[in-house]
Amino acid sequence: MKIEKTMVCVLACLSTAGIANAAHMWEDPSAWWGGHFAYDIQTPRYTAQELSFDAFGTYTAPERNLGDLFETNIRHGKWGGGVGLNYFFTREIGLGADINIPNDGGNFINSVSGSLIARWPFESAGIAPYIFGGGGRGTDIAWEWLAHAGVGVEYRWNPTTGIFVDGRYVWADKTTDQLLLRAGVRFVF
Repeated sequence: MKIEKTMVCVLACLSTAGIANAAHMWEDPSAWWGGHFAYDIQTPRYTAQELSFDAFGTYTAPERNLGDLFETNIRHGKWGGGVGLNYFFTREIGLGADINIPNDGGNFINSVSGSLIARWPFESAGIAPYIFGGGGRGTDIAWEWLAHAGVGVEYRWNPTTGIFVDGRYVWADKTTDQLLLRAGVRFVF
């Protein structure tokens, strides 16, 4: 009986509070979507103590050695995807971790990598070129240690959303070296 009375009181209060002034998405769509790709020009797009999540597509190609990098044939590689996390201690220096999930019929996760990242943000253009290097562990074909180095560029149209593209050369301990290309979206928290 107490629950019924409480529910009636709650419903009565909710039904009379603010119904006349309710605005729905279909009545004012710009209130919901209008500011998503806009930002205050005074707010910096790249900051210190920044945590971000990456979702990306990948292309992985086997390489004989670094000198053959520009002879890569797109037909000999594997497409896939992955996810990653980045944390920037300063505006320019950060750490990143990612996993690569190629469509090669092997293990679900092909490699896990960690990177030290140095970026140079150009605030007025929203662009930040970066270099990175690090290591990790490969799980497909053989469990092996990996090392990598690469370059990339990120573009942010506001402080919380951006796109990026990068490439890295991966030196493998037991198997063939690889070229790993990534392109994706980055969400900053």
